Amino acid sequence: MKKLLLLVLNLSLASFSLAQDSTTVSKFFINGYIKDMQTFSIDSSFKNTEWGNLVHNRVNLKWKPSDNITGAVEVRSRIFYSDAPELPAGSIAIRNVNEYVNMQEVWVNTHSVVFTSNVERLYLDYRSGKFNFRVGRQRINWGMATTWNPNDIFNSYNFLDFDYEERPGTDGAKLTYITNNTSSLEFAYAHTALSNGNIGALKYAFNKWNYDFQILTGVYYDKPTVGAGWAGYIGDAGFKGEAQYFFAGRDSTGHLNLTMETDYKFAGDWYINFGLLYNNYGLSGPVNTANAIDLNLSPKNLMPTKWNFILTTTKQFSPRLSASTALLLSPGTNLFIFLPSVQYNLATNLDLDLFWQSFFAEVNNDFKAMRHLGYLRVKFSF
Repeated sequence: MKKLLLLVLNLSLASFSLAQDSTTVSKFFINGYIKDMQTFSIDSSFKNTEWGNLVHNRVNLKWKPSDNITGAVEVRSRIFYSDAPELPAGSIAIRNVNEYVNMQEVWVNTHSVVFTSNVERLYLDYRSGKFNFRVGRQRINWGMATTWNPNDIFNSYNFLDFDYEERPGTDGAKLTYITNNTSSLEFAYAHTALSNGNIGALKYAFNKWNYDFQILTGVYYDKPTVGAGWAGYIGDAGFKGEAQYFFAGRDSTGHLNLTMETDYKFAGDWYINFGLLYNNYGLSGPVNTANAIDLNLSPKNLMPTKWNFILTTTKQFSPRLSASTALLLSPGTNLFIFLPSVQYNLATNLDLDLFWQSFFAEVNNDFKAMRHLGYLRVKFSF
């Protein structure tokens, strides 16, 4: 285990040294980070505790030979260690199914240790006038809301995965045309690792009545889909929303995801956000087993429950210290998630964060805790 840790540390230090030298070479830009995160998992009785550790390294390299062309390579390496009888995040679960080409290397895969490296971004970007073309592994970000993004059909993310700042990408191509100062057309295509994994869509974005709007239509896994989103203000409060409808197929019914949210920043650096998500295909009543609540989220399954409400508050106590709390409630299924966190900047490029996740649900007509997770993270950026 020590050899693996030293390997990741040496890669980070070498990248950091190269980044310092590269300041004199304008064509290359390097940055990244290394993180260590301790994880504590506690069962509903608070009697059995398991712990794990994650060492997480990311190196981002950009090459800009001209004002029109940019190339990017970003690699993420992770070492998982757990004292659990079976490591929950095996190499198969770690794989991003949005990626058609497997560029992941599993260096170690045992019941308690997993060490993997993956190319997270690998693309070439060309800009000329009103046109922008990007091909390769990239993030195609079509979301407008904060917590849930129904319009993000290419590479949706799990909002519970707070340790993935960059969010997942996909293998595909994207062409953007700026029609004028307030509107644009964008076509994107991607192929995932799943069967019938073609995703292709056209998005038109425009501004009207001081609101940003977008409408999109395309094909998601060989089924037609349409969607729309908006972002603006009602008075001083933000107002955003997205809707996405997946048409029925021979083996499926029509599927609608709809989210709306409002946010407001108060005096004293207090921020509040309230959002809701409707998933017409989600659970609407109590379950007989906790396994029925599947939190492996996807573009069609942004939450496993039909109605979902989330309230998030954030307070900036000082330039170095902030804290936030999120409360998620899913009526009917009676799923409740409690998500507090504290972030503290120890020094330049060095952060200490504390996160907590508690899950409660009604199972067999009994409302009880499902599990509790605690995370202590130290992050060094270069």
